[in-house]
Amino acid sequence: MSNLQKFNTTLEDFDKEVGKLKAVSDAYQKLQSLTVSYERISQQFDQNSKELENINRGVEKSISEIYNLIDKKTDQISKENKEFYKDLAGTIKIQLDDNKSQIKQLIENERNQIKQIFEIEFVKNTKELRQIIEAETNKQTQLLLDSQKIIKTSIWVIGGLTLILSALAVIKLWAN
Repeated sequence: MSNLQKFNTTLEDFDKEVGKLKAVSDAYQKLQSLTVSYERISQQFDQNSKELENINRGVEKSISEIYNLIDKKTDQISKENKEFYKDLAGTIKIQLDDNKSQIKQLIENERNQIKQIFEIEFVKNTKELRQIIEAETNKQTQLLLDSQKIIKTSIWVIGGLTLILSALAVIKLWAN
């Protein structure tokens, strides 16, 4: 190989090494740029973490205050409800007592009305029954009287015939 060829090969090798060095330099610059970006991101992350921690403290404080307020309001509502139910129970008891006496009075009035209706109906039915019994008794009495007349008439006829026959028998006995 000649010197020129060696030189040419060396230049090519050198050119390849320069290309590699350039690639390494580009990679180093990118790495340096990424490192700077990472630093900024890390600082922003730290700052955000601090802000988030502050927000978290504020939220915890707010939740604690809300919880305390809910406890107070719940106790207040519970007391008010107890008082309301006591008043309501008293009012209902009074109204029930009033209604109870009114109901008793209504029941007594209804009883009296029913008693009066029953007495009126009883008198009416008794009167009708008495009339029916009297009418039937009069019918039966009339039938008995009519039957009695027939029987009297029959007895008189039979008695008369018997006397006539007895008189004939006596006359026949004397005539013989």
